[in-house]
Amino acid sequence: MKKYLLTIEFRYSDAPKFEDDMTGRNKTVTIGVFDDYDTAAIEGNKALEIFEKHYKLHTFPNARTATKERFSKNGGCFGSAKNLISPLAYLKTNFDFYAKIETLNYFDLEEIINEVNECTKRYSEYRRKQN
Repeated sequence: MKKYLLTIEFRYSDAPKFEDDMTGRNKTVTIGVFDDYDTAAIEGNKALEIFEKHYKLHTFPNARTATKERFSKNGGCFGSAKNLISPLAYLKTNFDFYAKIETLNYFDLEEIINEVNECTKRYSEYRRKQN
């Protein structure tokens, strides 16, 4: 069984809370876990619209405005799913964010244990033949 996890990770700077503290911070927000990719993409795109209400689209040196980024089943490289959105060449934010859809695969634990045991046996045989 598959589910789709939609999260947004914020990466930003903050004043240190104590001496020798790091100034880099990150916070991940879970938007939801969905039964199908389409619903996760719709909800992710709604979240991107919220960002666009607060921040302008990036303007390139030639005065061209960036296109809006969206999650989609075939908008990624070579027609693959577009599962990751960042503000790079998209929005002018004073922080970084990474909106992503991750596939969660659910398996029966007994089945996975048996599969891992078979793999380790196969690997042991492979190593024995190599020596």
